[in-house]
Amino acid sequence: MTIPVWDVDQYINYNDNVMIVDLRTPFSYERGHLKGAVNLPYEQFDSWKSQMPKNKRIIFYCSRGGQSMMVCRHLEPMGFDVINIASGIVHYRGKYMVRG
Repeated sequence: MTIPVWDVDQYINYNDNVMIVDLRTPFSYERGHLKGAVNLPYEQFDSWKSQMPKNKRIIFYCSRGGQSMMVCRHLEPMGFDVINIASGIVHYRGKYMVRG
């Protein structure tokens, strides 16, 4: 599933059933990220994809939406409950942004 960036706040609920993944570089993550997000850089996808939980909804985002879309397209057919944030985090203006 893909959601527009302006709908992010309604999909984020901080409980054990949701995981938020920032696919950007550690440097970009440190400059600002969604509250509670785990930084798993896209370039390392092959090393961390097998560790993704199938019992949680996983919200993926990157800078502009392309990398998170590719990750979701890869994981969804494997049975993962994934959400891609379209347009990326650069356009997010909601209450869950943590500035570094």
